[in-house]
Amino acid sequence: MINETRRSRLILYVVLGLFALFALAPYYWVIRTSFLTDFAAINPETNYLPALKNLTITAYEQIWERYNFVTFFSNSIIVSVTATVISLFFSIPGAYAFARLDFPGRKALFYTAVFTIMFPWIVITIPVYEVFFILGLINTLTGVIIALSIFVLPQTIWLLQGFFRQGIPENIEEAALIDGHSELGAFLRIVLPLSAPAVGAAALFAFLTAWNNFLWVFVLTSDEEVRTATVALHYILGSDVLRQWNILMASVVLLVAPPVVFYGLSQRYVGEGLGGM
Repeated sequence: MINETRRSRLILYVVLGLFALFALAPYYWVIRTSFLTDFAAINPETNYLPALKNLTITAYEQIWERYNFVTFFSNSIIVSVTATVISLFFSIPGAYAFARLDFPGRKALFYTAVFTIMFPWIVITIPVYEVFFILGLINTLTGVIIALSIFVLPQTIWLLQGFFRQGIPENIEEAALIDGHSELGAFLRIVLPLSAPAVGAAALFAFLTAWNNFLWVFVLTSDEEVRTATVALHYILGSDVLRQWNILMASVVLLVAPPVVFYGLSQRYVGEGLGGM
């Protein structure tokens, strides 16, 4: 019986290991290609484990120098961080109101917000563009930040209201009111600190959504000075007649790095926030 259990575990680990190798192979290919020379990147005879003579960091140097990636990278950070802060500023009290307060139209407003998550945003690109054009927000970082903040707001409201409803018992607030706190004081001093895991998870999802967004930045910008890295990657992809895959993969690695770092810093909060602990 023990041998059968060990054999079953061994087979399971082997299958999981093969699946992990299959799933991680494309990511390894991206990183490997970003460190190859121009010729080695397009040479079909280059092995998955390339020789040291074919490895270089020239692609990363060129992506910064030739394509003004510093500007694109900075714009992405500014837009993503600001949109995350704005969405949390409005979604935290909004989600708390949906979870705790009883007011006319509460369910209708909440389901409307949830419906916008499933709505195909590409359908309303023309009306959104016209509104932003009238307001003078085309080709501005302010316009991109406002658009992305509106885009991620329903997601953060949906995530946080579930935590407020299931993760924090109402008797905690009742005890705070008995101790002399006002409703606002109970929220700021007790509920909000206890909601740090959910706020961290919501911030992570908001940042990832804003960072990876392509549609709104592509629609609302045409000047190079206000492009983000995701849109810049689209133009880099079609910029050269002889495509340099090592430069393209280097830009992909740089584009993925900040979300990975952000996730590593907030990982401890994600499980608790999504689990309603």
